[in-house]
Amino acid sequence: MLDELRARLLDAAEDDWVYFAEIESMILEIDGASDDLLRQAGEAAVQFVREGVIIPGTLTEAEGFVPWFTSPAESADRVRQEVDVLLRDRIDPRPGQICWFDVPTESPA
Repeated sequence: MLDELRARLLDAAEDDWVYFAEIESMILEIDGASDDLLRQAGEAAVQFVREGVIIPGTLTEAEGFVPWFTSPAESADRVRQEVDVLLRDRIDPRPGQICWFDVPTESPA
């Protein structure tokens, strides 16, 4: 599932920035109904951020996508913490919540 998700995510991110909740939709399309979409999306996002496949950031009106100025490991930890809060509080992420993703300008080594 992760390979197909990675391919879909990168394809989507080539066209436009991707918000976190879109990963849940991609997983749903790949695997069908799931009771733990948020957990799965969180785990996948953390892995992809840690690997440098995608870069998390914030979207602003003035500057567009602004990447987080943290290492991949720190960014992955931040995503994990945000997902854990939503899981604890049983809240589904809204568009733009947690973060937005872009592809790196250079491929990860």
